[in-house]
Amino acid sequence: MRRVVHVGPLMAPGGMSSVIKLLAANPPEGWRASSCNTFSRRGSIQKLRRWQIAKKEIKTGDFDLVHIHCASDWSYKRKISIAKVAKAPVIFHIHSGRFDIDTKSDLEDYQVVCLSETWSERLKPLIGDSISVPNPVSPQQNDSIERENFTLLMGRNDPVKGHSFAYSLGLEDLRVTGVDNAPKGVTALGWVSEEEKWRLLQTAGCLIVPSEYEGQPMVILEALSAGCPVVASNNVPDLPDCVKVVDIGDKSGWIEAISNPITERLKEAVAKHHVDIVSKQWGEIYDRIIDSSASTE
Repeated sequence: MRRVVHVGPLMAPGGMSSVIKLLAANPPEGWRASSCNTFSRRGSIQKLRRWQIAKKEIKTGDFDLVHIHCASDWSYKRKISIAKVAKAPVIFHIHSGRFDIDTKSDLEDYQVVCLSETWSERLKPLIGDSISVPNPVSPQQNDSIERENFTLLMGRNDPVKGHSFAYSLGLEDLRVTGVDNAPKGVTALGWVSEEEKWRLLQTAGCLIVPSEYEGQPMVILEALSAGCPVVASNNVPDLPDCVKVVDIGDKSGWIEAISNPITERLKEAVAKHHVDIVSKQWGEIYDRIIDSSASTE
């Protein structure tokens, strides 16, 4: 059985980590999957150390395929250095909605993957040719839970996620994960467990994503798969028709959309993202790379 290793910020909060865990837990038929963590929460020195350890693991490991998950900026610089020491074919999987580095010469020897055809076309001047595979989702069903009337914002405490704008809407019951402090009237939930994340998505009246930029937010896919309505910024590309899209900064538009979100055919909208379907797509890509590599030896 062939072996693929997923390389990326396995221990970090957020969507990329969720993707890595899902793909590692659901490898394609005929493949075994493992993961190699590149992230540490314990400061810059430990992050550097973790990168060095990951680089050594990939350089000395026995893999048939190395699947690298990358954001932008320093994430890219660390990951490309790992790709260069790999002794197996490399997939370079770009997750970031803010990728702005000219990498065509760096990536020409690897199979580059983006999150959608839109991203492949948008990034082509920077990364060259690529293929697209959507993020996977594994729905957690619980029909016994009743939906409540609160608004949910999930994401790290970063200006690009739009927390300040969300606070300015003056919503009656706004609950926010990823932050430990929030203005009066807003419930700060901190980082929540996987179980609590799904409970929130199964009970929230609406999820809001007022981001300045995104790649393909896992939280939107997870929310829709749980039947949770979504209102998102017009800066988020490739959204299903069931997501209400509002210009960032249009407060009245956001308040209206949150009050009247789309509640029908949410789960159907993300059917193509089901992990079983996405895993099969990866299997076809993995097998094609291995077959191609074997034919040139």
